Amino acid sequence: MSEGRAGLARAGGQGEPASPVPAAVGPAAPDPLARAFRAFLLVGCLVVLSISHRVDPDLWGHVRYGQDVLAAHALPSTATHTYTAAGHPWINHENLAEITFGWIETHLGAAGLNAFTSLLGLLVLGLMVRNATRQRVSFLVLSVAVLLATCAVGPGWTVRPQVFTYTFFALLVVMLGRCFRAGESPPDTRVLWLAPPLFALWVNTHGGFLAGLAVLALYLGCRALVALWRKGLSGWGEVRAYVVVLAACGLATLANPYGPRLVAWLIADLLPPRPEIGEWHPLAWPDPLLVVTAALAGLTVAAFIASRRPRDLGQVVVLAVTAWQSFLHARHPPFLGILAGFWLPLHLEGLRNRLGRAKPARAGTPPSARAVRVVLGATWAIALALFVTLAFQSRALWVNRSRSPVDALQYLADRQLAGKLVVHFDWAQYALAALAPETTVAFDGRLRTCYPQAVADLYFDFLLGNRPAIRWRSPTSPPLDDTAILRLGDPDMVLLSRRFKHSVKVMRRKSGWVLLYQDRLAQLWGRSERYGDPAGPDYVPPAMRSLTDRRPRGWVAWPAFPTRPAATGATPSASRQYPAAATTGTESWRLGPSAARSHWASGWETIVIAQMAATPPRQSASSRRSPRRSRAGSTSSERS
Repeated sequence: MSEGRAGLARAGGQGEPASPVPAAVGPAAPDPLARAFRAFLLVGCLVVLSISHRVDPDLWGHVRYGQDVLAAHALPSTATHTYTAAGHPWINHENLAEITFGWIETHLGAAGLNAFTSLLGLLVLGLMVRNATRQRVSFLVLSVAVLLATCAVGPGWTVRPQVFTYTFFALLVVMLGRCFRAGESPPDTRVLWLAPPLFALWVNTHGGFLAGLAVLALYLGCRALVALWRKGLSGWGEVRAYVVVLAACGLATLANPYGPRLVAWLIADLLPPRPEIGEWHPLAWPDPLLVVTAALAGLTVAAFIASRRPRDLGQVVVLAVTAWQSFLHARHPPFLGILAGFWLPLHLEGLRNRLGRAKPARAGTPPSARAVRVVLGATWAIALALFVTLAFQSRALWVNRSRSPVDALQYLADRQLAGKLVVHFDWAQYALAALAPETTVAFDGRLRTCYPQAVADLYFDFLLGNRPAIRWRSPTSPPLDDTAILRLGDPDMVLLSRRFKHSVKVMRRKSGWVLLYQDRLAQLWGRSERYGDPAGPDYVPPAMRSLTDRRPRGWVAWPAFPTRPAATGATPSASRQYPAAATTGTESWRLGPSAARSHWASGWETIVIAQMAATPPRQSASSRRSPRRSRAGSTSSERS
């Protein structure tokens, strides 16, 4: 964003006046390579963003809820796909995002979801590059600032409603930059009137609109203080304009299906702690995002201190608060990255110019026209190659079978098991989307948007037990009972992750349940009275159970839904082995060691399985991290 007026005081409101910045930035001298270099930078950063296009645990739910709305032509007023909160009000602050995802997935598939997310990323990155270009910063400064910003934004840039928040946040920063252009007085407050329509759209896509509203209030508050400091009583007209715009933005957030109830609920929902959600934990070593955030914050501090360009008090305060929140909560570094992408280049260029004055200028021979053409062609060729790479890797979303219960759900489909399911938190929305409408779940990543706190506490009693360090219980909830969720609503089955030891121990000591399926990742338990009684119609004999310690491996194309025997006409045999044939729905599928094959199943769904060596997969730094990344709730299973 452009800096404040040349006469604006420094961040503290005191000190020597800063060197003025030219009021208007004229066209730079033509550079035949500049456009190609910027295109190369844009595509390269977009590839970095696309690395985060993984399947978020909540994506199945987002798509399913959006498709439900499109099919019913109405928003549900109460919780769906659940048996523990049937009839409980559902305040969904992501309706528009989910409808968008549902429509795209229906008509364009996973490639469409990837393309849409990439286009939003291209918009944000393009605005950053355009802003820096207008400020005449060097390509070196532009590259450093935008690459660091991309690395900070990247971990959050998945196919989830948060991408709308990041995009709208970037548009808000652009609006502030257009309003408070460097060297122009007075500010063009007409641009600020684009903010209320933006917030009316934002409030219906993701709860991050509250962060945008807070940043806008903080920035305009600083601008109001500067106006009163510099102009005295004559600055009240400018202050009134800011207050009116801010009030209009607040009113615009009421333009949602729930009116003021949504805003009130969201604010109340932010008050309790969230130790179950990894994204709300502080950044901690060895998370690479900690290194990126620290580098970005340190470079920003150095640039703002050492640059002789005028400092904008609003920028300084907003950056300081955002940096503090970024270290405090792992979900906030993308906001710092976006702010730095717009506000850092000008001061970083000032720092570079100041350091460069000590070096004597070197006269050199300009490159020949032929050399320029060669470099230009090579740059465009590399940019094109990166774009092709991006398009190739975005053709599908891939589900990791060692992380998601693909094989367990296929077992459920093969045996035609359905009913009320207590399912691991990270897998709940995958299960409800894949097995609906026959199967409903006890609890899922929608959390308090549609579940009472008492239900959430009973569920986490079962999943985590009494561990205050990684969970929070409401003082008004019933006493801790790690078996209560197994009685609430009389569930038929339990699908749990073996990585969460407490829930495994509960099932082993709890009578009345029989183990139907097991691999290294998951366990499926069924009620003995239904699935363990030989006289019952749903009896699963021991020969039809699959109990192994084999580790599921490979990747399955989104949505990784199980194939239904009713659809394929195949009848599963008692000797079927999981996971070797779990994703095809036929008995003919087998893989030899170190083989990789593709197969068409369930119509358009392409399934690719890579059977690897028997050694455990190497864990990433994020998966080795302790309680913050143990993901009792996944980082994206947070609805606000």
